[in-house]
Amino acid sequence: SISARENLNTPDNLSKEDKLYGLSLFWKEASYNFAFFDQVPELNFDKAYREFIPKVLATETTYEYYRELMKFNALLKDGHTNIYLPKGLSSKSVDWPALNITEANHQAVVTKVGRELQNKIPLGSTIISVEGVNLETHLKTHIMPYIASSTEHILWNNAVRNMLNGTPNTKVNVSIKTPSGELKDLTLTRNSRHKKADKISLKQPSSNGELFEFMWLDNKVAYISLNGFHDEKILQDFNGAYKEIKQSKGLIIDLRFNGGGNTSIAAEILSHFTNKDLEGSIWKTRKHIAAYKAWGNYSEKYKDYAQDNAWESGPMELLKAKDNNHIVPTYVLIGRHTASAAEDFLIYADKLKHFSTIGEKTYGSTGQPIFFDLPGGGSLRICAKRDTYPDGREFVGYGISPKIVINRMPEHLKSEKDIVLTSAIQKLKTKI
Repeated sequence: SISARENLNTPDNLSKEDKLYGLSLFWKEASYNFAFFDQVPELNFDKAYREFIPKVLATETTYEYYRELMKFNALLKDGHTNIYLPKGLSSKSVDWPALNITEANHQAVVTKVGRELQNKIPLGSTIISVEGVNLETHLKTHIMPYIASSTEHILWNNAVRNMLNGTPNTKVNVSIKTPSGELKDLTLTRNSRHKKADKISLKQPSSNGELFEFMWLDNKVAYISLNGFHDEKILQDFNGAYKEIKQSKGLIIDLRFNGGGNTSIAAEILSHFTNKDLEGSIWKTRKHIAAYKAWGNYSEKYKDYAQDNAWESGPMELLKAKDNNHIVPTYVLIGRHTASAAEDFLIYADKLKHFSTIGEKTYGSTGQPIFFDLPGGGSLRICAKRDTYPDGREFVGYGISPKIVINRMPEHLKSEKDIVLTSAIQKLKTKI
């Protein structure tokens, strides 16, 4: 339930002055700080700002206002540049039917369903249309314009996940195709958010909820899952298991559920699995000096400042190898949820010959966001730092491709088999 204080702090509608201020704040700070304008060359950001002024002023609720800000933000196409709703506003304004939907090969597969719906929607069904509109058109028209994403594959992932969201207790009409090929038209109610979950689900690869997992597989193969670099507790857990990990003849490191955190934590763990120092990402951030910008209109020396294309570069981070290291054939499992500091881990490991990556492209977004408060209690962040490989190769906006690609397909979801882990185990057995 939403507390009276939360309701008080989030007015039903903001003043026009506040609406204009919030939009202008985002436009101003992004104009000066955003690190990836070159990746959206078709965007005239100033023109878009002017076009959104009447749109935000016309909103009738605070939720509608924030949705317009999200739409403006999504034009930048960056996963580390976001609008965040005021606390409690989402739970009052958004709900969905009692099912979870997972993207695979641009299809929307039902992977969890409420028990009250299981007779109507068998697990593994695909949603082929919403309100009479085919899946792709529905997503591109009604869902994707509000999603901030650096990469196309994550845009699809998040759009499918949110595709049935809407006003609480409203109806949504969908057409599905069951695993047996039967076509069904259904009307579902968006009323599951505040109900105690009682769902049946396909068995999917997932973390166990812990930062660190360790177990033995066949033939002296150790499996460790690093599920987040945001808490130093993972270092304690890893160090506690390292003596046993060193007994392995082969190693699997699972980064598929690691959304990032602190790059220094990632580097500390990786330093145990290399016998040479490793180069990390290099970075740069935009540089503004007002006098140089003025002089740039007359002097070639300062032209970049006048064109908002001056940058300050940061030093390359160097990872020092541990003396007490463990070098064995290693497969690193990666996927669409491998992000930020977990991608930095992969940048460090790029030249390790005993490491092989397997799975899907990563999230494709990292950097240092700068945060600002918005009217009504929400906030925004803007990515102000641009990271690349040491040799300048870009991965933000693309994702890091594994050496062995296993793209998620609908049949993988329905098989209830961890195809990536199974493939890694089979390949590792040939090397030890």
